[in-house]
Amino acid sequence: MPKLPQPLLEVAWRHTGETGRIHYRTRRPDGSSRHLIAREGDALYEVLEQHLAAIGYTGPKTAAEGADEH
Repeated sequence: MPKLPQPLLEVAWRHTGETGRIHYRTRRPDGSSRHLIAREGDALYEVLEQHLAAIGYTGPKTAAEGADEH
């Protein structure tokens, strides 16, 4: 089985107030990127959700939470 030389999936996130969807960006072999969406019920959605939960990501920060970091 061939192994891919570099990760395809670069980043995953949710938009504020949005449920049942996880946005993610992939890298194509030519170096360009593509923004895609996994929807609840998709196998990839479950994988992304588990990985986001494992790193403690629950969703975008509110304006108040973001202000606390500065």
